[in-house]
Amino acid sequence: MAKYKLPKEFFINNPLEKYSTPHIFLEYIAIGDDEEYIFDLEKRTPLDRKIAQQNMAQRRAIEEADDPAVIVDLMRKGISVYNTSAFIRKFMAHQSECMPLLLGRYMTSGQDLFIEMAVKVLIKVDEVYVKQLREMYDQIRSPYARACACFVFGQRGMKDTLEFIVGEYEKFKRQYPDEDFDQFVLTAIYQLSGKPLF
Repeated sequence: MAKYKLPKEFFINNPLEKYSTPHIFLEYIAIGDDEEYIFDLEKRTPLDRKIAQQNMAQRRAIEEADDPAVIVDLMRKGISVYNTSAFIRKFMAHQSECMPLLLGRYMTSGQDLFIEMAVKVLIKVDEVYVKQLREMYDQIRSPYARACACFVFGQRGMKDTLEFIVGEYEKFKRQYPDEDFDQFVLTAIYQLSGKPLF
């Protein structure tokens, strides 16, 4: 089978938008991955007392969670950037039990907090689960979750999805002209094509 090639001048005609949601999301992922930066930020930036207490309570809940259903349920509550690394470590320690629950919920969830945390997890888990997500793609109800799934395929370097993702990009542009879902999908196309982001 011939390797798929993007239309000529695709990137000239489809530039990434600066400060779009995926642009901010990529920065947030980078910050959440940098534990040294987060630790330093916590020391340098005095948080409102109530927020600091909420962060500590959330951290304790993450540390104490051992039931896969409880771990996945924490994702619906919004994991603080200060606790993202701790949560992902916990999830990875239980990924074989947690991933079927996460994928099942990903198919039906319309909650942005859950979808966004799922993306941060999917970028880290074993490749087999990302392939399962691709196989289940047509069952994903939320357009935001579908756009984010494409974003994950790009992050994970799944070059065999490029033609499919280009088709999804065209659909998102047509069907959701007032949203920036297409920018998540376009980001994946840039990544899979080795183009610089922003």
